[in-house]
Amino acid sequence: MRTKFFIAGLMLFASTNMMADKYLTVTYSGTEQNILLPTVKKIYFQEDRVKVETTEGSHSYPYTVFEKISFTESPDAINALPEQAENLTFKDGTLAVKGDGFLRIYGTNGALVSIANVKEGANISLDNLPAGVYIVNMNGKTIKVRK
Repeated sequence: MRTKFFIAGLMLFASTNMMADKYLTVTYSGTEQNILLPTVKKIYFQEDRVKVETTEGSHSYPYTVFEKISFTESPDAINALPEQAENLTFKDGTLAVKGDGFLRIYGTNGALVSIANVKEGANISLDNLPAGVYIVNMNGKTIKVRK
């Protein structure tokens, strides 16, 4: 009887692991972007770019910053966030922001650390924040910043 329960438990554990989300992880410029694998339709090379077409849109990476593609399992929500976005980039302690809108910076505990009304873009120093991981959001784009 014990053996049957052990085998049933083992099968349940194995099937749960097989249902875990899988991600296509693209590494570029020292950052990672995780794309849910079932949404990936096509990966191809065009001109000077690596392109990933998904059911939700497409992603494009210049060869000059492209490093690798790998497969990963269920990153947590913070690990799944990209470290760069079209209108938000972080380098050498400075957050470069393009466009207008409310910029919000959160700690990993979800607490709002800073907010700014950005007009026509800005370069924002994060030197006043302690070392750590932060979530930056503006105009529907969210990135992860490691300081």
